[in-house]
Amino acid sequence: MIHNAQSRRSIAWLVRVVLFASVAWPIAAAPVFAQPATPQVDDVARLELESDVALDFPRGMTISTEVAWDDTYNDAWVELLYTVAGDDTANLAFVPLESVSTGEEMPLTATLDLQAMFVPSGVTLDYWWRVVDDGGPVAESAPEQTSWFDDRWDWRELQTDQVRLHHYGHDSAFAQKMLDSSQATVTELESRFSLPRSAPLDIWVYPSGEDFRGAQQPNSRESIAGASYPGYFLIVAVVPDGSTNEVGRVILHEVSHQVLYQATDNPFTYPPLWFDEGMATHFQVGGTDGFMEMVVRAHRDNTLFDITSLDASFPYLPAQATLAYATSWSIVEYIEVTWGDEGISRLIAAYATGVPYDEALVDALGVDGDELNHDWRAWVASHAD
Repeated sequence: MIHNAQSRRSIAWLVRVVLFASVAWPIAAAPVFAQPATPQVDDVARLELESDVALDFPRGMTISTEVAWDDTYNDAWVELLYTVAGDDTANLAFVPLESVSTGEEMPLTATLDLQAMFVPSGVTLDYWWRVVDDGGPVAESAPEQTSWFDDRWDWRELQTDQVRLHHYGHDSAFAQKMLDSSQATVTELESRFSLPRSAPLDIWVYPSGEDFRGAQQPNSRESIAGASYPGYFLIVAVVPDGSTNEVGRVILHEVSHQVLYQATDNPFTYPPLWFDEGMATHFQVGGTDGFMEMVVRAHRDNTLFDITSLDASFPYLPAQATLAYATSWSIVEYIEVTWGDEGISRLIAAYATGVPYDEALVDALGVDGDELNHDWRAWVASHAD
């Protein structure tokens, strides 16, 4: 489970690699510069353009068009601006110009490197051309849209009103099962914890790890079985055809991340990692056998993590990372046993307001972080008897 788009948190992008799947906060596409995406400027000339897009997956894409060169452009240059998945920040690429006479067609070509800074496949890009001189924009085209996806495969699509599943190499009935399980998890989370309705998710499922790795960030760990990009409403995962276990272990885990992200999204902060991963491990099916025994053993050996040590990151070493997941699972289990679904609902609602960590706990559960850590450890100890 490694794990923004309409509203971005003002925190550094976070990437986490773990054992089950992966939940990664996406890194912005490779811009020369980036600037806030602003509405089209009204006092500049309109460029009537239609562009061609050529994918070169996984490296990037080339966008090209032609514009009749006006003599007012002679001291100007051309830019291509683009946003990823509706992001609030526009990325800017400079466009090399040829020497043409006034009135002739100027060929415009921009090559976007979407691998070096990594834009995950399965998102849309909005882009527009702009002629600029020292005084600012001179002319600008209307936005166009294109898809960035792994075009090596012949993808098929199934969808509900909240989940769109893209797949290939899977039996149709099994693909339907993946879709139904994903939608059922969204529905259960929303109903059980009184959450607002989630925006639609896109899930791209590869039937083999080799195919999946060809679409991932260079030097990604081979053990990754999935990636979730919450702000892009995107999940990419490996599920071999017919592997119901992997549907429960990987996809449902990532769906939980997506729903919790949307339920708590705010400009100020985000839920602690132990809560995010603890919720996801609770809603995955399989892969958690032995977690309680692992936590109890760590308590006996005096190697159990404090809750606050898992607020923002997990250890990198596999054994320690697994213990961090087991610990997070046990903390959420303790909260559920003690305060029920209502306590978890209140905690999600508190995190959505963006209040500080301890304040959210006190508002929702009536205890601060130190008290929660102490009481949870006592609960773990009771299982060691």
